[in-house]
Formats: sequence, C-alpha cells, structure tokens
Amino acid sequence: MTKFVKTLIVAVLFILAITFALENQQMIALRYYGVIPPFSVPVFLLVFFSVLLGILIAGFGDMYVRFSLKGKVRKYEKAIKKLQAERDALKRAENSREQDKEPPKLPENA
Repeated sequence: MTKFVKTLIVAVLFILAITFALENQQMIALRYYGVIPPFSVPVFLLVFFSVLLGILIAGFGDMYVRFSLKGKVRKYEKAIKKLQAERDALKRAENSREQDKEPPKLPENA
C-alpha cells in the first residue's frame, strides 16, 4: 500500500510540474549587477532551477550535519568503551580485595 501511495504522490507532483511549465512559458530577462550579461529564460525554468538549487544546498547542509554527528558518536562510543573497561577493572580489584579480607573457612567436621 505504501508503494502505491508514494507512486501516486510522485505522479501528482509530476503532473503539477508539467501543468506549471505549460502555464508559465513567458520569457523573463535575468541580469545580476552587470556580472552576468542579460539573458532570457522561461519563468518555469527559473522556478525549477531555483527549487533544484535549494534542494542541493539543503542536501549538502544535511550531509555536513550527519558527518559531524557520526564523528561525535564515534568519539562518545570510544569514551564509553574506555569507561566500561575502567569500571570492570575497578570491580575486579574490589572483588579481589573482598576475597583477601575474608578469613579462611574451617571445615565443620574437623
């Protein structure tokens, strides 16, 4: 069922994109403070490329955050392993001290 819903949503978005492109074919002139020579593009291309650029920028930002979080997780996992090893060593030392403190037991039938 979920695959069908995903396919349906993609199909609806695709149809919306096509109808948007068909309705917005007017040409507009783009220029940027004289750095880029003026040129004309259809409105729908400007919108589509703007959305695509936004998706790419957000994707790279997300990848940066994910990699930095993975690094932190690795760092904390190492710290946890070190602390667990230290705890185990302390438990072993405590157990050996407790065993040394107990007097030897004599057999009851002696």
